[in-house]
Amino acid sequence: MVFSQQNQRQLGFEKETLVINYLKNLGYKILARNWYNSNRGELDIIAIDPERFNEKYLVFIEVKYRKDSIDYSLNALSKTKQSKLKKLALYYCKKENINPLNINISFDFIALNDEQIEHIKNIFSYSH
Repeated sequence: MVFSQQNQRQLGFEKETLVINYLKNLGYKILARNWYNSNRGELDIIAIDPERFNEKYLVFIEVKYRKDSIDYSLNALSKTKQSKLKKLALYYCKKENINPLNINISFDFIALNDEQIEHIKNIFSYSH
């Protein structure tokens, strides 16, 4: 059972590495990977998109891998999960001395399987 958890973590790490390479190829600057707050949870990837809408955006990216179909990945992004990600983003900003009122923020979702990557930008809104 422990071996299986290690395999799952390794697979997740490998898939996130694919996503990071994909983002870098698009010009994103990766700020953090698996940013963790012990009381709140984890943000998969935090990056800067320097050219979204001709402006710089701080992007919090949730990554989901499904072996077969990526269609079911969106089910993992419930309203509760969205709220949790927003709170984590605020904690990240506080820790990094970033005023969220002075920067564009986006929450993106990247779903992937063994054949494709689907990147949905600004999947839910961040309100100040």
